[in-house]
Amino acid sequence: MIDFSKKINYQRYASKQREAFDEYSILRFFESDRGRILNSAAIRRLQQKTQVFPLERNSVVRTRLTHSMEVQQVGRYIVKEIVNRLNKSGKLKTFGLENSVMSIESLVEMACLMHDIGNPPFGHFGEAAINHWFALRLGIDTTSIYPVLNINDADDDSTKSLKLKIRQDLANFEGNAQAIRLVHTILRLNLTYSQIASIFKYSKPAYWSDPIPDEFKYLMKKPGYYLSEESFVKTMSEQLDIQPFHRYPLTYIMEAADDISYCIADLEDAVEKKILTVQQLYHYLKEAWGPVKKGDLFDEVVNRPYDNLKKNEFEAIGIDQFFMYLRVNTISHLVPHAAERFIENIEAIYHGSFNHALLEDHDAEYKLLNIFKTVGFEHIFNHETVENVELQGYRIITGLLDIYSPLLNMPTDDFIKLVKTDNHKKYPIETRLYHKLSAKHCVAYQQALAQLDDQQFNCWEFYYRCRLIQDYISGMTDHFAYDEYRKLMVTF
Repeated sequence: MIDFSKKINYQRYASKQREAFDEYSILRFFESDRGRILNSAAIRRLQQKTQVFPLERNSVVRTRLTHSMEVQQVGRYIVKEIVNRLNKSGKLKTFGLENSVMSIESLVEMACLMHDIGNPPFGHFGEAAINHWFALRLGIDTTSIYPVLNINDADDDSTKSLKLKIRQDLANFEGNAQAIRLVHTILRLNLTYSQIASIFKYSKPAYWSDPIPDEFKYLMKKPGYYLSEESFVKTMSEQLDIQPFHRYPLTYIMEAADDISYCIADLEDAVEKKILTVQQLYHYLKEAWGPVKKGDLFDEVVNRPYDNLKKNEFEAIGIDQFFMYLRVNTISHLVPHAAERFIENIEAIYHGSFNHALLEDHDAEYKLLNIFKTVGFEHIFNHETVENVELQGYRIITGLLDIYSPLLNMPTDDFIKLVKTDNHKKYPIETRLYHKLSAKHCVAYQQALAQLDDQQFNCWEFYYRCRLIQDYISGMTDHFAYDEYRKLMVTF
């Protein structure tokens, strides 16, 4: 039986259970979530992380904040379209949605706003730099340079398993998993279970090394959470009746809103930066689509605004209008399609077992989305100017990890002493490096240690120490990482 009211859980992990008696009193819990999220440092930092072009000074080019605001609007639109269709068919009450519409709308909006908060500086290249650095030093396939993680003959099976998990976990940094860690562990926003579950995009643990079952190929495409948050994810899943390797139903809407938004935005930003002309962009899109028929989706969405642009002789104002209508036309077709897909697959989506993206099918709408992505990948992301900055970003992140690596070389007892006393005379360099770390990340480390018992303490301590370094560097903005790297790498 499908009853979405059972998926709207307003309880919080770190608060006493409270009861709400009507729709508005439930909504108040999610309004509290909105306030916590909007006023968080993680959201403010999004304005200094660029969407595609790192270190971009042109304010017209999208930041992750402006992108997330666009995603937020599309997510809200999808919810309204779903509700309208279910209402017309008389199924709103059937699916337990008659008293949950405003709550769902708020949950999706805030999930869309938060969806990128775990991304490190320089986006996917920042992720790659972190993972490559840790994979080399933790010896995923060989021997770790850190003795505490090397497997010894004296280790029992439990310790061997833990060391292997830790190695794998730390070498699989992922923005979505970091988002869960950020809101729950680092910022301790104490959001409702439903709100956090709405950004729980992938269900694979970061330490996973076994083959992925076919029925979860998409749902487990990337790491979704770390060992450090495994206990919380288990509790959240129990609270929301999410089965292992499944996801929360509203996550599908957030993901679809992101897909619709970024594919057009990336093309527009590329023209703004003069990587492509609008004429080149149209040529590439038409080439990717194939033969165009009058009245087909490409004709309606792309050809019509481009014909108007030609009539205006490609004036600057005309280019702005071209992208406005390209975006409006795309959204006006893809949002209803996403809503229809949600309703068609509502049972699998409700249970979180739908093993596809919401827009992933064989219809023209998915083809349109795909050509936008294909042109972006082939002609924008591979452009020399983009690749050069990404390589700089890779070097910056790797360099910062090298700079802070002495903290990982310290024996467990000495590092703990440094944390407790804020000083260690035998380690003057490490002391100064520790002083540069963010207070909230150090607090998260100390709180994690306070929960440990003596069993396998050294392994867990080192794990949380590595997380401390990853948290600090991944939380930097593009420009802060760049400035910090230059400052610490200066030569005389």
